[in-house]
Amino acid sequence: MTRTEEFSSKVRRIQNEIDVIRGNGTSHGIQMTVSPTGRILGLEIPPHAYDLSPRALSDHIASAHASAYSDANERARNVRAELAEDPRVRRILTET
Repeated sequence: MTRTEEFSSKVRRIQNEIDVIRGNGTSHGIQMTVSPTGRILGLEIPPHAYDLSPRALSDHIASAHASAYSDANERARNVRAELAEDPRVRRILTET
């Protein structure tokens, strides 16, 4: 395998790892799961949350989303760190 093929394989493997990352967040019992791009993949709203005002419910949903998105981004950042440490990427980053 050439170095270019090896690097391409590494990039594909890292992207595949990022693609399966899920972030989780909770607010007032509302649980949300998102992708690293913030796409909502799961939302669980407990019965007691329906007693909240519409504004409070939406605020808690938004808070759960923000927490889940932050979690997913942190996980993705940890996976991307391997790529950022590659000497070929470092060279490119220092040239720009």
